[in-house]
Amino acid sequence: MANPIVAAITGYVDNSRDELLTKAMLGGKSADLFRLMVDVKGKTNLHLMDVQPIFQAGGCGFTASGDTTFSNRELVPANIKINLEFCDQNLLGTYAEHQVRLTAGKENIPFEEKWLGSVAEAISDGVEKMIYQGDSSNAGEFDGLLKTLKADATVISGSTSSAATAYAFLKDAAKAIPAQVKNPVILVSIPLYREFMQDLVTANLYHYDPKNGENEYFLPGTDIKVIAVAGLNGADEYAIAADLNNIVYGVSAQDDDSTFDVWYSKDDQIWKLACKFIAGVQYAYGSEIVLQKRG
Repeated sequence: MANPIVAAITGYVDNSRDELLTKAMLGGKSADLFRLMVDVKGKTNLHLMDVQPIFQAGGCGFTASGDTTFSNRELVPANIKINLEFCDQNLLGTYAEHQVRLTAGKENIPFEEKWLGSVAEAISDGVEKMIYQGDSSNAGEFDGLLKTLKADATVISGSTSSAATAYAFLKDAAKAIPAQVKNPVILVSIPLYREFMQDLVTANLYHYDPKNGENEYFLPGTDIKVIAVAGLNGADEYAIAADLNNIVYGVSAQDDDSTFDVWYSKDDQIWKLACKFIAGVQYAYGSEIVLQKRG
């Protein structure tokens, strides 16, 4: 058989590379919720400024009183790489055999758009989990929020009995939020969120409100929105209460640091995919974050 002609797939990737890479890096819910920092190529300082003015009695003269304190926290990203391969001949003899097109020396990868879209989505799902549960001791991972928050003595840590309802648990988290936090939300896993919603139904506190989005609901009697994020699924039962602007998700989308490429290897006679980018997560003020655990 003549060498395969693979212009179709390479053309699709050329036209969709930025879209696929963006979906992989930024397609998760949490990446969209948090403050985005771009061009993060390595350890990056979050420069913080704390101003404490002192009020004085009016009158003539000038006496300085008060402090402006500068400090920083370090966002440490990971260089992430995903390598995949795909042999369309493995589909022969399966239900998808009709999607393998081998005619007159021409070969196209079956369902290329669907496959590449699924790859980008799966990478995005992995990044979403890493944002919360990542551990830099594992290759290709950055430290997630849970690891960082647990190690920070300034974070407001609390616990609720394992026998408590999800609703009672989230009320404990809400009570612990410092008054200076301007726009707090509470992040929870999807199973915990569903349990919370059933608690509201049981207590007859549930009604439709268009201000509540998908998997998002205001804690009754407050202006604090409870938001379900898949990244907390599978972890112990935690709630993270914070202003979303206090949490930073950093990435590098520069050509030298990130790519999404697919090519046909004539030597191996398989399709190969390589995706790489830099990403990490950090927060500014631990004293304005509540980490509440049930159990």
